[in-house]
Amino acid sequence: MRIALVCDYALDYLGGAQTALLQQAGALAAAGHEVLLVAPAGRRVPAGLVPPGVEWRRVRARLTLPGLGLPLVRNGRALRAELSGLLAARRIEVVHAHSELGLVAAASAVADDLGIPRLHTVHTLFWRSGLPAALQPLAAALVAAFHRGVTGRRLVAAPVQGAPADAALRRMTVTAARGADAVISPSDHQAALLRAAGLPRVVQLENTVAVPGAARPPALDGAWGPLRVVWAGRATPEKRLGEFVLGAMAAMDVLGPRALRVEIVGEGPDLAAARRMARAHPGIVFLGRRAHGETVRRMVRSHLVALSSHGFDNQPMVVAEACWASRGVLYVDPALREGVATAGALCDDPGAEGIAAELVRLAQDRGEVVALSRQAHAAYELFRGSRHAAALERLADAVRGESRDEAPGMAA
Repeated sequence: MRIALVCDYALDYLGGAQTALLQQAGALAAAGHEVLLVAPAGRRVPAGLVPPGVEWRRVRARLTLPGLGLPLVRNGRALRAELSGLLAARRIEVVHAHSELGLVAAASAVADDLGIPRLHTVHTLFWRSGLPAALQPLAAALVAAFHRGVTGRRLVAAPVQGAPADAALRRMTVTAARGADAVISPSDHQAALLRAAGLPRVVQLENTVAVPGAARPPALDGAWGPLRVVWAGRATPEKRLGEFVLGAMAAMDVLGPRALRVEIVGEGPDLAAARRMARAHPGIVFLGRRAHGETVRRMVRSHLVALSSHGFDNQPMVVAEACWASRGVLYVDPALREGVATAGALCDDPGAEGIAAELVRLAQDRGEVVALSRQAHAAYELFRGSRHAAALERLADAVRGESRDEAPGMAA
């Protein structure tokens, strides 16, 4: 099929949605589909960012929100005309959106005008403003005004959870997804909330990691040295890097400085505070941002992957990457299921004490670490690129068939 993947976010920004999008593009291209990727670029575009066989049409953003790295592309006549010509020239058969703002709004309107079926993947319905209660009502009004200014749409009155500003952010997601022929949620727990928010056709399909090959579980040979743990992601409040670092420090104090080694891969506003916090623990190493390929290779060289977010993530790419690397996942959020249901070690408490206790337990039970790795190796089948591409192709065929059935002059 000829499919256009559309996203408002800069592809070079460190984020799970961008990683999921790029891995999906690679999986589709590897399966023989023609993939057009329509998205902005930030200031730095690393070599090899876009998978082989994928055409990237960069969209210019006149403004990028400082601190968030979010390009603002407004849904206007010129953009719609550009997209209409592009989709027609490439004979696009399916438009698949991955975000909520102006570019996706424009692409959705153009797809509807051209009679092209639409899919929409929701990467998070768990937006958080982080604002105190007193500022929530004002912030909610600003969110609604911002959304209308960028997309040209009013927020739908969807029944979503959260304080006023958080709910407004979540209604942006529902508004963008409404009207799609099918909505994709990578996790079951988010899918249930999307249905409760009024979206009628929600399909659960896990994210993918389409990197060639997959690691084998480590052997239990008695010569491991320290337990090696990798934490990878954005260093932002919702990812709770600080709680994880505190937990790792406490575990090292119990186990001794040579029994545990932690690598932190990523960047973000909370990184500097985490570095200062761990200054007296040289076993915690901060590597900064690394290319996706190097990040998953570091997972292969580890024994465990850590995920410290709680109540925020949908289906974290870190879990899919850990399963590709055949590494178990230490995690704290009981709502997560895909992958971690078999390959995860859930902390009894999401705070630093719970993380520390689980790290100590696993450092003293290498047999369970190996068992988790074997289970992760098996769980990778959920995230395999060929499986993801085949499922997406079946869904696209279904919505294309429905579109043909509904077209004028065709039998229903």
